[in-house]
Amino acid sequence: METLTICPTSTATILACQKIAKAFKENIYELSSIRKEWDPVYATSLNIWIDDTLEKYYANNLDSWEESKYREWHEVMVAGLQSLKILRASMKVDFKDDIPFLKDFFEKTGYEEFFSDAKNGDHQSMCKFLIKFSENVDDVTRKKIIARGTMDSLFDKIFESAQNIKKFEGCFAALEEDADLNNYGKKEMTEIYKTVQDICRIAIAYYQFDPMRRDQFNFYKTLVNL
Repeated sequence: METLTICPTSTATILACQKIAKAFKENIYELSSIRKEWDPVYATSLNIWIDDTLEKYYANNLDSWEESKYREWHEVMVAGLQSLKILRASMKVDFKDDIPFLKDFFEKTGYEEFFSDAKNGDHQSMCKFLIKFSENVDDVTRKKIIARGTMDSLFDKIFESAQNIKKFEGCFAALEEDADLNNYGKKEMTEIYKTVQDICRIAIAYYQFDPMRRDQFNFYKTLVNL
């Protein structure tokens, strides 16, 4: 289920639109067979439109958005989620005879609140999940879980991810916040967003049996994996 709330004028949205538009242009000779208006000129115009909008309205936001920094931030969250998934699976095996303990642990450490959204790619939920987990695991509970077979190092990995994620607050804010747009800018960005969404709907249907290309037009996956 796609749980990420998308703001049509956010910096993350325009970057996702830019990435999808590039994929559209790369595949235009094949896609031109299914829509009259889809041709190389249209694909090029769309990319120019998006690039110009980025330059016009989002330059200040992008100054604080560094691609290498974002990649590192994304890797931190992927590593954290993997460890949290392993812990959850292990505990469901080790404590299947103690459901009340499982329920209490999952509620206290953020699994109940954030796990579903985090595993579906919601970066904000993942960040909150890591922090809540690290703040609410006490030594007694940790030792109880380790005694059943979970490696102690798994907790260390989660705590390390939680600590590392705090270094990227500026990167996260740059992607989530709106640019300082006037009414015309908001209108233009919303039109771009709607145009790209329409392209995605048709391209996804066309590439139904080609998962790799289909994912290039999945707006949600593109947004998550900028």
